[in-house]
Amino acid sequence: MPGLLYGVFATHLPFFAWRWGRSGELRHAATSLTFALLVVTYSLRVFAPGFEHAGTPLYAWVRIPAWGSAAVSIALLVRHALGLRREG
Repeated sequence: MPGLLYGVFATHLPFFAWRWGRSGELRHAATSLTFALLVVTYSLRVFAPGFEHAGTPLYAWVRIPAWGSAAVSIALLVRHALGLRREG
C-alpha cells in the first residue's frame, strides 16, 4: 500500500506544480507543497524504512509538516470555493 500511495502522490505533484506555475495561486502552491512532502514521506517509507531520528522513523517526522500543509491547502480550497459561490 505505501508503494501505491507513493505512485499516486508522485503523479499528482507535477500537475499541481504546473497549475501553480501557470496560475500563481497560493492554493496550488500549498497543494504542490503537500504532495511534495507526501512524496518524500512515502519515498522514505518505501525505500529507506530503517532511517530514524531519536528512535522515530524519518517518514513519521516528515508527516508533521505534511499534515500542516494539507490543512492550509484545504482551507485555501474552501476559501476559493466560497469565493466562487459569492461571485456567481
